[in-house]
Amino acid sequence: MFAVDEVNRMRAEAILACRGGARLEVLHGYPTLLFWPNSPYLRAVSQDRRLLDIVAAYYGHDDYELETQQYYFHLPGDPDEFAWHSDERFRPGVGNLYLQTAVLVDDWTEGNGAVEFIPGSHREPFVNSGDLRVFVRGDRRGVKLFGQAGDVLTWSNTVVHGSERNQAVTPRQYFMNGFKAKSLAEC
Repeated sequence: MFAVDEVNRMRAEAILACRGGARLEVLHGYPTLLFWPNSPYLRAVSQDRRLLDIVAAYYGHDDYELETQQYYFHLPGDPDEFAWHSDERFRPGVGNLYLQTAVLVDDWTEGNGAVEFIPGSHREPFVNSGDLRVFVRGDRRGVKLFGQAGDVLTWSNTVVHGSERNQAVTPRQYFMNGFKAKSLAEC
């Protein structure tokens, strides 16, 4: 969806935003997450018609708003991993009104900790509480999503997912934009 020169520019803009004082989360000595990068280019990506067409298709209308904008680094050797969770934990009560989009800035591979999703987990009643201490994977198999730089992945706020640490020599960077419909009645 996005060309190589576009994802290279996203990477460069994230680095500039870090240097410019944007809110950066650092774990284990590694830059992990950049919140609301102050970059006109990244803001433009969030409003790019190619991305917004995906969001509008999910909701069935254009009455939604950009709720979050984050840039994840996941550099080689970064020990950070994401335990099983649903994004409902961070946005309680929103449910399927919220759609997460990720523009892959790097390829997602087995080695660099591609995100794994549990199909059907969005239908589990506990997921809406955000409390996954009661989540039992049982015999459910996860699906790891792999992709190439420039691809766009989407998922619902309530789907259970997680990722392993990056054990590759390449990063797994992505630019995430979360959208929220203005009302449940509209979805």
